[in-house]
Amino acid sequence: MELAAASALVEGNLDYRSGMFYGSPADLPLGRGLIFTQVRQPIYDVEQHLFMTVEEPVYILTHECDVDPANQRTFRSYLLVCPIIRFEDWLAAYSEDHSDDELGAFLGNLATRRVSRVFYLPPLPPLLGYGGLLYFNQITHTHVSAVSFEGGNCVAAVTEYGLTKIDHMLENHVLRPKAQVLSMARW
Repeated sequence: MELAAASALVEGNLDYRSGMFYGSPADLPLGRGLIFTQVRQPIYDVEQHLFMTVEEPVYILTHECDVDPANQRTFRSYLLVCPIIRFEDWLAAYSEDHSDDELGAFLGNLATRRVSRVFYLPPLPPLLGYGGLLYFNQITHTHVSAVSFEGGNCVAAVTEYGLTKIDHMLENHVLRPKAQVLSMARW
C-alpha cells in the first residue's frame, strides 16, 4: 500500500478530530504535552544487546512541576519521554513483512484506538507530514539538559483535547487490569 493511501485510510477512520489536536507551545514551560523535534534519548540495539543514544522527536510525559527549576526538590533532573515514530518510517518497515490486507486491518484498529500500545498522532507539518506513532512500550527517559527550546526545537503542544486522547490511551495501556487474577495472600 502506498504511503498516501495508508495515511488517508488512518485519517479517514480516526475516532477523534485531528484538527483540534495541536496548539502553540509559546510560553509553556518544559513538561507534559510538548513535542520536540530533536531530543537525545536511549535506544536499544537488538543486534548488539546494547543501548545507544539517538536524537529523535519526542512527546514529553513528565508534568511540568516535576522538572521546574524553581521547585527545589530532589528527583527533578530527568523526565519521561515517548519517542515519536514517523508514520512513513514505520510504514516502510511494517510493509516489508506484512500484506496490504494485514496493513489495512492494523491501520483501521490504530485509527479507532484498538491497539492499546500505540497512539496515532495526526499530521504536524513539517515534522510529521503523515503523522506519527507513540509506542508506549518505548517510553524512556532523558536528562532535562537534553531538551532545548532553542532553534525551534519545540514545535507544538497538544491541546487539552489532544492531551485527553493521549492520556486515555496511556492510562488504558499502563493501568488496565492484569489478564490473570493475582493472589490476595502473601507468599
